[in-house]
Amino acid sequence: MNGKTVDIKNLSEFVILYFAKNGIPINRLKLQKILYYIQAWHMVYFDGNPLFEDVPEAWVNGPVYRSIYEKFKMLGSCDNLNINGDYSIDVDNHFEEIKNKMNLEEEQYDFLNDIFNHYALMPHEKLILLTHIEKPWNQAREGMGPFEYSDNKISHKSMCEYYKQRLEKSKQLEK
Repeated sequence: MNGKTVDIKNLSEFVILYFAKNGIPINRLKLQKILYYIQAWHMVYFDGNPLFEDVPEAWVNGPVYRSIYEKFKMLGSCDNLNINGDYSIDVDNHFEEIKNKMNLEEEQYDFLNDIFNHYALMPHEKLILLTHIEKPWNQAREGMGPFEYSDNKISHKSMCEYYKQRLEKSKQLEK
C-alpha cells in the first residue's frame, strides 16, 4: 500500500485540530517537528512514499517546512496555535471536515494516531533536542555553526533511510 498524499497546509490544520480536540497545547515549533516526524515515519511505513511533497529545511531549531513557517510566522515561536484565532469554531466538526478533505486511507489515519500517541505530549524543547541528535538534520547542517542560518534541505531519502534503520534496530532489540 502506498498511501495517498495531502497538502501540508491541510495536514497542519488537521494536527492543530487533533491537539485542540485532545486538550494538548501546540506551538509553531512543535507543529514543525510533528510534521517532520509524520513525514519521516510515513515514508518508513508506506514504502518510501511521502505523505506530502514539501521538503524540510535544516534550521537552527530543527527541521522546518517553509510554507508552514510562513503561515504562522506572525506568532511567537512558543505561542499556542489555535484555529485562525476563532474560538467559536466547532473543533469536532472542523476536524471531520479537514479529515474528509484529506481523504486518506484508514491505515494512514491509524498511522497518524500512532505518531500523535508517541510525540504529542512531548514538549517542543524535547522534540528539538531529538531532531538535533538525529542524522538527517545533522547531515544537512554539516560544517555549520550551531546558530548559523541555513535553508539546506533535509532529503526525503536521508529521512527514510535513517528512520528505517532505527526501526530495524528496535526490532532486533525486541528479539
